[in-house]
Amino acid sequence: MNPMLEGPAKPIAFNCPSCGAPHEIYNPGVIMKVCEYCRNAIYWDEEKIKLAGAQSILDEGFTRLYRGAAGTLFQRRFMVLGRIRYSFGRGFWDEWFLEFQNGKTEWLSEDNHELAIEKQIERALNTPFTAFAPGKSFKLEGKTFVVEEAGEAECIGVEGDLPVVIQTGEKYPYVDASSPDGRYTLSIEYDEDPPTIFQGHWLKYVSVRLDEEAMEW
Repeated sequence: MNPMLEGPAKPIAFNCPSCGAPHEIYNPGVIMKVCEYCRNAIYWDEEKIKLAGAQSILDEGFTRLYRGAAGTLFQRRFMVLGRIRYSFGRGFWDEWFLEFQNGKTEWLSEDNHELAIEKQIERALNTPFTAFAPGKSFKLEGKTFVVEEAGEAECIGVEGDLPVVIQTGEKYPYVDASSPDGRYTLSIEYDEDPPTIFQGHWLKYVSVRLDEEAMEW
């Protein structure tokens, strides 16, 4: 049983269609897993297990985190289930998929030692990507945000368990913004119509306490 979950959980058990390795998924929000044996991405649609192809191997980069890491964030226990790495041309950033002890999930964004915890908000946004430009301000959910960056993200690697089906090489426009006081973050991903929106806030280094560090930061 997943030690991070409260009470018993019935896992989804299956074998990798490529290499036959056994796997178990505990969180019902997970719909894709990268097999750690053959690196093929596996997803399920209408109760059918399918292959999404081989994925790039991710190096550790500048991160403290790693798949399977456990720790505490604001007195909440969490476990790292998976990761997506995106390139923005001049560099890259990581999106870590976290599961908390109550089974809820959030994303931890890590960009050159800067951390932000974010979760998806259900809000329809009709504003086109071309309407956003660095320095422009706008309002969403009663908060004012200022665009910091607008560009194109490319997935350059995935690993672990994820709540989305994504493959290396996929691209989509994105907008990163923050509140004028620097407290809140906002990410708009034009991967669907309407786009996917994530809202969160910046974290200090000491806020994320890991049971075991991956490396010295």
